[in-house]
Amino acid sequence: CSRTGQTNRRRRGEAFTFHGRRPPEMGDQGEGPAGFARARHAAFLELMSSELPDGYATQEVNHLTLAYFAVAGLSLLRELDRVNKDQIAKWVLSFQVHPEANVNLDNGQFYGFCGSRTTKFPSNLVKDPCHNGSHLASTYSALATLKIVGYDVLNLDSKVLLLSMKKLQQPDGSFMPTHIGAETDLRFVYCAAAICSMLKDWSGMDKEKAKEYILNCQSYDGGFGMVPGSESHVSQVGELSVLLRPYI
Repeated sequence: CSRTGQTNRRRRGEAFTFHGRRPPEMGDQGEGPAGFARARHAAFLELMSSELPDGYATQEVNHLTLAYFAVAGLSLLRELDRVNKDQIAKWVLSFQVHPEANVNLDNGQFYGFCGSRTTKFPSNLVKDPCHNGSHLASTYSALATLKIVGYDVLNLDSKVLLLSMKKLQQPDGSFMPTHIGAETDLRFVYCAAAICSMLKDWSGMDKEKAKEYILNCQSYDGGFGMVPGSESHVSQVGELSVLLRPYI
């Protein structure tokens, strides 16, 4: 990001801009059990909600995900009053990709949320599928952040989002993160399932195919890997809690 661009965004009051400021030093002492510096953690996350240190610049494409971690951290610390929740909601919503009027939703594009400004192109360019930067993980981060700050995600045009998301599901039940193709594994099955759960509408996926894919990822030791045949990883158990709850 250019320094001029950073300054203009700060003047507009935009959240989560990148800046060269060093984060505050995190000492070992503080309130809470075992010296957990709760106030300093809250101050650090508050800083993240306004200006991200330049060390995060390489993660600009994951801007929404960085925002999610900052907001979720403040929520866990019960410190959300430190930030302007309405401003954050408005900022997150600005990353949503909307189809043009009367567009054919069978065009193969995904109308979710982009992860950053660099992946969100003007609407006149989104006519070309290669310019649509919507990403499944970014859409998950966007909806989760909106819910944390109190925005009613049911006010979104979920029909368009879910209909286009379903086209990301593969014949084996897995999901691609973008409509132009990428790796498929349990991370994106989780994102899709969580999106459906938050929107209270499971029309965005074939649950039976997704369940079959998850079960195919189970290893000989009973755990679950990222893809069928891979080693078990504890993080994949989260898939079960969201998607397989009715079956276990």
